[in-house]
Order: sequence, then C-alpha cells, then structure tokens
Amino acid sequence: MPVHFNSFIADKEEDLRKKLFSDIVTKYTEKADSVFVSDDKTKIHMTTFFKDIRTKKKIGKVIITLMVRPDNIELVGTDVVLLSDHKTKLHFEEKLEESSEANEYYMVYDLEQEKHFDIETVDRYTISEDIENKEKDVYLSAFPFQLDVFENEDEMNKNLGLGKEVDIPAVGKKVITMDPRMMSDGRVMTGVNEPCSFIIGEVIDFKDVEVNIADNNIKFTIINLDTAIGNMPVAVHKENFDLSKLKKRALIGMVADIKADLSE
Repeated sequence: MPVHFNSFIADKEEDLRKKLFSDIVTKYTEKADSVFVSDDKTKIHMTTFFKDIRTKKKIGKVIITLMVRPDNIELVGTDVVLLSDHKTKLHFEEKLEESSEANEYYMVYDLEQEKHFDIETVDRYTISEDIENKEKDVYLSAFPFQLDVFENEDEMNKNLGLGKEVDIPAVGKKVITMDPRMMSDGRVMTGVNEPCSFIIGEVIDFKDVEVNIADNNIKFTIINLDTAIGNMPVAVHKENFDLSKLKKRALIGMVADIKADLSE
C-alpha cells in the first residue's frame, strides 16, 4: 500500500518525504492507536490517527501492514488515508494484475450509478474472504497527481477541446461535452500506465489543515468533492496544483489514486 505523498507534500520537500516515511515506520510500529491481527495470525494492520492541529479533530489515519514470516515480521506496506463520513457500496468487479500481498488493486463500479473506476484497497486484511466479484461498503478518499480547477462547465469543455458542434452521421449536428460527473479508469482516459481513476466533481467546500504525522507538521488542503458516487475528500498541496480558481461549486477534473478503506 504505497503512501501517495505527491498529492499533499510540496514537490520541493523531497527531504521531508523521505524523513516522513522513516519516521512513520519508526514511531508507529512502536506504538499505534489500534492493532488488527488476522485470524490466522499472519497479517497485521497497525493504525494511528492524525488530527487537524487547530481543531483537534481526527481527519485521517496512517496504516502500517505487516506480514508474519517463519523467522521474522516483515513490513510490506504503509498508507495514509483521509477519514470520510460517507460510505459507498462498490462491486469489486476485477482484481488487477498489479496487485500484490502489499496492495490490491481492483476495477470497481458503483451499484447505483454504474460508474467504473480503479481503486486500491486499505485495511484489506480486515476482511478474510476473497472480495473479487463481491459487493463491499467502503470509505473513499482521493490523492491526485494531476488536477485542474474550472470555474464552470463551459470552461472545462473548452479546456478539453469540447463544446463544439459536430456533424455526426445518422445523428446530425450535436454539441459534444464532457459529463460533469465523470468517473472512469484513468488509464483509458489519460494513458497513464498504472491503476488510477479519472474523476470530475463539484467542490462542496475546502479547508486548509495542519497535521502532525510522526512528529512532522504538514500543511495541505482538503477538498470535499461531490462526485457521481457521493462526497469524496481529496488531499492536495497548493504548491503542487494550481488552486487559484478553487471555490465552492467550481469543477475539478483529476487523475488520482483512490483509496478504498475496507475497515468498519
């Protein structure tokens, strides 16, 4: 389960990224808020929550995944996710070939909107059963590596080269536009060669936060995005993305790693 620092730590802070990973491993394997051990005693999730320093409210968590080997306990993954009040029921249609014991990727779709997209699992071993071709309720959060903010649909379509009238055989002249609540496999839409999702949504609200993770203070922005499948918190850093047009009801188009937290 990779930690996607690229979305919420400034690109120039490469030293902080390296230090943060080391500090997470050192601090949160010694002491965690909760520890999950699988029934067969071979898989462990160690979870530690982090808060907004100013409001003292929990806004996210760090999960360390360990595997019990015959001669040692091996750290196989770390992850950071944002907390959400909204659960989404997804059909886990296909386990993707990039999956490993450290991280599982799936093509999923929402049962109501039937929007297909890719996710990576978090707290995977809290569910012992095979989840491929099954339905699960999950908490979603997004960590983008490409993101654009648009004031409205017209600006979005113009930016994407759409919004023009096209003469389509057997149909006639029609204006082609992008679905303002689009969700899809990011590889299909962008050519990125890894599991990810392309999502368009409307900004509900946003807030700047400062958190302490493993004794490192980090400032970033959380955007609450209204998507086709409901509210999704998005972690972004102002120095990595152009947020000059960010406001309520603006549209965001992004290519992102979507975390699906399977824990209760």
